[in-house]
Amino acid sequence: MTDGFRQAVRSGRSLLGVFIKTASHQIVELIALTGVDFAVIDAEHAPFDMAVLDRMALAGRAAGLPLLIRPPKIEPGFIGQVLDLGLGGVVAPHVESEASANALVAAVRYDRGQRGFSPSTRAANYGAPDARAYREAADAASSIWCQIEDASTLDRLDAICGVEDVDCLFVGRADLAASLGVERQDDPAVKTAVEAVAAAGRAHGRTTGIYIGAPEEIPPLKAQGYSVFVCRSDQGWLRSEGRRIRHEADAAF
Repeated sequence: MTDGFRQAVRSGRSLLGVFIKTASHQIVELIALTGVDFAVIDAEHAPFDMAVLDRMALAGRAAGLPLLIRPPKIEPGFIGQVLDLGLGGVVAPHVESEASANALVAAVRYDRGQRGFSPSTRAANYGAPDARAYREAADAASSIWCQIEDASTLDRLDAICGVEDVDCLFVGRADLAASLGVERQDDPAVKTAVEAVAAAGRAHGRTTGIYIGAPEEIPPLKAQGYSVFVCRSDQGWLRSEGRRIRHEADAAF
């Protein structure tokens, strides 16, 4: 856990992050050097085994970079295990209802009585002397994000926002577009949905976040109330920089 990150999310402070899709602790170190506020390990769409996640969590803690994970689904055993490694929270895909939001909270928080507990993990500094104090600190620090990416969820935003432990409603426009039956993320139907999430966040005092393709998207989204932005991925950054270098080299030849 990185102290203060959950509070920064809930405060509405502007935060910039990136998805990590490469199974490497060196990537975590490099991302930390860019100065972003956090990164999300994308275990929904990229392959990560537990040994690699262990090293990545260690690298994040060493570099002071808050790391969250996007799991393939809300699976309590997996979520508890990666939080034990020292990751700072969960970005859960396809949270469609109040019930699924509560299931996510139960998987993350000890005080719901469902997360398995061991005081000998990295997150507990390999032997928390005060088990209760550690559990309370872990519950206070672990950040819980509900990804909004299904058309059916748009009528349930108020109920999801009513789950107090939810820290952020995070919009995934690619899946949301597909669910709405449109091809483009700038389709009016998607724009209306993005505005609806922002409105729900404002009404309930919930932080809202969104994936973006470029920083120039930030100002209009920030005007709606969005404060958390994930800009592309490590692989996207590498490809873009590689193409830029290729273009400049071609011009210099």
